[in-house]
Amino acid sequence: MRNSIVTRALAPLNCRGFTFLEIVLVVLILAIALVPMVRAFTPAVLTANTDEATAVFANQARGTLSRVMALDFDTLNENQGDPVNLATLFDSAAEADKETFSFKGENYTPTVAITDASGGLGGLLQLSVTLEHVRFATRRSQY
Repeated sequence: MRNSIVTRALAPLNCRGFTFLEIVLVVLILAIALVPMVRAFTPAVLTANTDEATAVFANQARGTLSRVMALDFDTLNENQGDPVNLATLFDSAAEADKETFSFKGENYTPTVAITDASGGLGGLLQLSVTLEHVRFATRRSQY
């Protein structure tokens, strides 16, 4: 008899599960808690995407600027312009196509500009490479 009293005392009063109201309240509380957390992480995700694009474009623009800087001064001087035709600058369309790359399903080609930075005296060129929102520039002298 003592075992039956203990068993009844330890047995829950309602063994049928959760009520509909309890489930609705739990979902409501979770929704209220999750919305601010999602909003808190959204700027970080957007910033990470922007930083990734900037890093990719910067590295590609640096690579193009290095290739242009490797050309001799006379070739650069003969191909002054804004923008420069890359096929003419690199002596072939195949070499110019090496500058085109794909990022997130879109193709990008940097814009190269070569201008006289000597004030008309010759011997100094400004080289710049622009790719989307990234721009690198340097100067190259004849000497």
